[in-house]
Amino acid sequence: MEKIVIGSTRAGLTLKKDLIVYLEAKGFQVDDVGMKDESEFIPYHRAAAAVGAAVSEGKYARGIIICGTGAGSVITAAKFKGVYPVHVTNTFMAQQAKAVNNCNVLVFGEWFTPSKHAFQILDAWFDTHFTDGVDNDWKIFLRNCVKEIGELEDKQFKQESDA
Repeated sequence: MEKIVIGSTRAGLTLKKDLIVYLEAKGFQVDDVGMKDESEFIPYHRAAAAVGAAVSEGKYARGIIICGTGAGSVITAAKFKGVYPVHVTNTFMAQQAKAVNNCNVLVFGEWFTPSKHAFQILDAWFDTHFTDGVDNDWKIFLRNCVKEIGELEDKQFKQESDA
């Protein structure tokens, strides 16, 4: 059973609850690190940071973040080494985010994405693997891109820790 981490703020609470039910029905173990109900408040950047940290630390291979628009959550989650979040609004974007960018965190904006649409987007993401559908030269190119991004991260994080 694959484990996946999920988090949301109030603006993503309804979609998150629907996604948890959907994912659990598909056999995933879902760990919720965001708001659980209306009685608590976790701002978008803290929910996104909790998902980003969990993926960055290797506790989960993939994560999902839901807020109102998705924009702030992408910005926050991208601050974590090895976390490649993409805000998606359709299945093609989900497939390309995985095939081309090796996206490991999907970000949804509840205000723009109904649950049934989000289910389709998740399925497309889960069914796609890095470099799917590209020729061998392009596969090499994409793998080198991801490698260089990792090297850039290593350089940036080293500079921050040396300061």
